[in-house]
Amino acid sequence: MLRGSTTYLTRFDKAHIETVRGWLNDPAVNEWLLSSQLPYSSEQEAAFFDLTEREWSQGTAYRFEIHVAEDDRLVGITGLDDVILLHRRAEVGIFVGSLAHQNRGYGRDALVTLLRFGFDNLGLHSIAIRANTENERAVHLYRSIGFTETGRERECAFMRGRFHDHVCFDMLASEFHERYGLSG
Repeated sequence: MLRGSTTYLTRFDKAHIETVRGWLNDPAVNEWLLSSQLPYSSEQEAAFFDLTEREWSQGTAYRFEIHVAEDDRLVGITGLDDVILLHRRAEVGIFVGSLAHQNRGYGRDALVTLLRFGFDNLGLHSIAIRANTENERAVHLYRSIGFTETGRERECAFMRGRFHDHVCFDMLASEFHERYGLSG
């Protein structure tokens, strides 16, 4: 378990497959997900949970559930994907699936907690994140956390009937520690 200020992160629990699948299939939640807006079946979501376990044991991905610290509510998913320990880099993904818990700072706290895990526990040097250029909330959040815009991927995602650009960000371990300090 990884503890933040208002959230804590735990490994995936198969008991939550249907909750997560419900979020992924909700157009109000999946509108900006880079993975897609296609419906997920129970079998697909169960396979993703199994894949997560395999990738964790291989050291190539570390995905977590986001829980609210004060009452243990599951509110979202975050994780490090494409972990390459040779190059000490990874890419982060996140979504707060519970609409009632969006815009309350839980995503910010979970991201900072995950970044600390990546930099301090895994020894990563660089962590990247991407967002649809039209997803103003995500772009604002990533900048405010301290990510630096590094470029754009032009027309790289087909969503809602047209191609969209992604804005790319990253953060270096030194930048994280300058802003958030070393782990205690």
